[in-house]
Amino acid sequence: MYIQQVLLLGVLFSIAITPLSANDASINLGAHGPEPVGEFQGEESVVRMVSEKIDITFGKQETQVHCRFVFRSSKVGANAVQMLGFPDFHTDGDTGTIYSMISRVDGKEVASKKLRGWQDLGTAKCHLGTSPDGAAADFYTITVTFPPDRDVIVEREYKASNGRSVMGDTFFSYTTRTGGSWKGSIEKAEFHVTLDGWKLEDLAFEDGEQRFDPRLQRKYGSPNLSEWTVEAPNKMSLVWKNFEPAVHQSRQNIHLQTWCVLPQK
Repeated sequence: MYIQQVLLLGVLFSIAITPLSANDASINLGAHGPEPVGEFQGEESVVRMVSEKIDITFGKQETQVHCRFVFRSSKVGANAVQMLGFPDFHTDGDTGTIYSMISRVDGKEVASKKLRGWQDLGTAKCHLGTSPDGAAADFYTITVTFPPDRDVIVEREYKASNGRSVMGDTFFSYTTRTGGSWKGSIEKAEFHVTLDGWKLEDLAFEDGEQRFDPRLQRKYGSPNLSEWTVEAPNKMSLVWKNFEPAVHQSRQNIHLQTWCVLPQK
């Protein structure tokens, strides 16, 4: 955040979904969020993610996500131009395939270009091109110009089928770890989850009341239930401030996980 981690790119957000430094050849793993690619070398982009707001509607079969990222460039006297990628992995460990993607820059819809790439399973870095031996992925890329004197708002709106296992559980993940590619810390990230067809009691949390032997329920939602604000039986929200996802390990993923379904006797 599996049948394909749409992991939503999230915040994922910077060049892609996992480790994260932008360079000429890679799309840093950021998962489901904007990800700087190519132009800037070094550990971080010259562009800061000021804030992000992620609205997730977790349904029975699919999940709908709306991401709104606010960026500001620190480049003085000239525009910064970067390619942003949003990954859709083709492995058995991810959430389902993205089948609808809409991208907007400052409210104007722009076409995404789908490019084939892959993730090096050893380094967790992402690359464009044909995979020699790694996790294949399609990247929804857009090129964005960041002026030196104003914020730029990037939105990604997509749908993805949920992940499922043989134990009967359903899940969706959105990765924020790649936010480490953007300059400095992320000032604010807010996540709003609406359960469509589920109730809060259907979600499995390690710090919640356990339904059965934890050896059967091997995956739990993250972060723990105690970090969420429950607003209704089907709504909850979460806010993180001034965090660096490449460093703060508890701020690298939003994972929605239902209880396994015990076999009928």
